[in-house]
Amino acid sequence: MCMKKVNFNKNITYENGERFAFIFEGVESNSDINGEKINKLLDDFINSKSHANMLRNVSFIRTILKEFEEKLLVVEYSDIDSQEIIKYNNKNLVLFSCKNKNEKIKNSMTAEFISEKGLNISFSDLDKDSIMDYPNYDIINQQFSKLIKHINLLKNVKPVNLDMDSKALIEIYKLFYNENPDFSLSNINVRVQTMMSILAQFGISLGNNYAFSSLENIKMPISLRLEQLVNKLFPLGEITDIDDSFKLSNESKKTIKIVGECVREIINNGYNKDEALITISKVIHSGKYSLSSNSNVKELSNITNRTQNEVESSIRLVKRIEKKLNNEK
Repeated sequence: MCMKKVNFNKNITYENGERFAFIFEGVESNSDINGEKINKLLDDFINSKSHANMLRNVSFIRTILKEFEEKLLVVEYSDIDSQEIIKYNNKNLVLFSCKNKNEKIKNSMTAEFISEKGLNISFSDLDKDSIMDYPNYDIINQQFSKLIKHINLLKNVKPVNLDMDSKALIEIYKLFYNENPDFSLSNINVRVQTMMSILAQFGISLGNNYAFSSLENIKMPISLRLEQLVNKLFPLGEITDIDDSFKLSNESKKTIKIVGECVREIINNGYNKDEALITISKVIHSGKYSLSSNSNVKELSNITNRTQNEVESSIRLVKRIEKKLNNEK
């Protein structure tokens, strides 16, 4: 059976002058490939805000195109101060080229790694006549060390893998919203952050590393660690099922289902689901997990910038959930 060859060639230039492009050549590893999903993920990826992180670029491309056997991958990024080009043949790094300006010391570094020839590197303000008394030795030594580490990491870039936290988050999302998570959605961070912030009220979390805080000028309680996890899962798109899924305890499943059902009753009746989720999340977090008592509604309204009716609705929601949970014991 002859495997079908595929080719993807994408490029974009942003208003700020940044340019990103990649070429992928490979062959289909199986005949059951969702081409529509892959093209949507590629379009969403290439139209995302920044591509300055080349490790992220390669990992995301390989994740989106994981159903194809990679034969050639060329990725290029440039902006006003830098340029980076990498090339893989059969997943082996064969070319790395970069040029970076350092405004602090007014120099630029140019480097080229070719697998068969090794690494050549130069600095614009360093030559054989000045090397003995070069004033920026420590700085370029740091640049050189970072460059070597970067090339080594590029040699071994893997597609995104689901760790235990990712698997747990996916299972929680399915139970809470009664639907599959789609990590390519523009509002997925809002959906995940509010879900986990609300669930924290009832003892469900991914661990102490995912603590929430209400940062100034942030519209909802945020866990930066959780945001990083959500961003990492972007190239997976919609996840319908996973191998060796995370096994939640029966008690945790029951809690998540009850909380999710009660929350969905509120947000499904609202004019804006995301705003409703944010309101519930803000009120619960600002109430410092004591909303089942007689909280100061006016004070919470001022803190959260929500109406007293919205605050009272969130408090009633918490009490209704706690009643249902108690009835299940």
